[in-house]
Amino acid sequence: MTHTSLPVYQVDAFTSHLFAGNPAAVVPLERWLPDGVMQQIAMENNLSETAFFVKVADGDADYHIRWFTPTVEVPLCGHATLASAYVLFNQLGVTGDEIRLQSKSGILTARRDGEAIVLNFPAQPLTEEVLPENIASALSSDRAVACFKVASRDTDYVLVYDDAGTVRHMTPDMSVLATLAERGVIVTAPSDSDDCDMVSRYFLPALGINEDPVTGYMHCVVAPYWALKTGKTNVIGYQASSRGGFIDCTVKGDRVHLKGLAVLYLKGEIFLPD
Repeated sequence: MTHTSLPVYQVDAFTSHLFAGNPAAVVPLERWLPDGVMQQIAMENNLSETAFFVKVADGDADYHIRWFTPTVEVPLCGHATLASAYVLFNQLGVTGDEIRLQSKSGILTARRDGEAIVLNFPAQPLTEEVLPENIASALSSDRAVACFKVASRDTDYVLVYDDAGTVRHMTPDMSVLATLAERGVIVTAPSDSDDCDMVSRYFLPALGINEDPVTGYMHCVVAPYWALKTGKTNVIGYQASSRGGFIDCTVKGDRVHLKGLAVLYLKGEIFLPD
């Protein structure tokens, strides 16, 4: 049987060392595969996100990027974009300092900053929402001081707490959250330590991911909120998952600049039957 071979990389994003941050798969393509095949590859990789990108011949971008969870395609993903930029800069020989990426969320950029990479992403505004009883029950906490939805998608719930310990020690009932028509639930609180400004977590079992380890998109939600609350333009977020990770966030109008490191874990080949 003949086959087509595709390169694949796995990168730990938003971390300076292996086995921390958020792992993403990156699959560079010469041309797009059928959507169903890309979804199957993402399911086989069994990571929170697999990024695919294709070089753009002309226009405002250098590459077109798409992201898939094990079950669906999503319109925006930070850590897999950071992983893709890391591969382009460090494995595929891109020599410039900035990469422009066409996506379902518009043009995104990834810029070298020493060893780090800075992503320029759209901020995600919030609209106030009444906290549904089933979500409060699933989180085993009705002590949220505010509840919102992400306005651009009308999907993710965002619950704000006044105690970081509540966020850190939360043990959600994932079977309940998996039944939500909405995409996921973000919980966030002001920091309880000097090394960050806010502590957050992101649960989305409806997309096949119980808890995302370190999420760039989520910080486009919580960073503008806490920047407004604290009066700062630069805020440090800590995502309190089991792997954990910090993201340096700078809010500039309707954009959020996410700064982080990445580490290569593996590179190999995918074999697809012709």
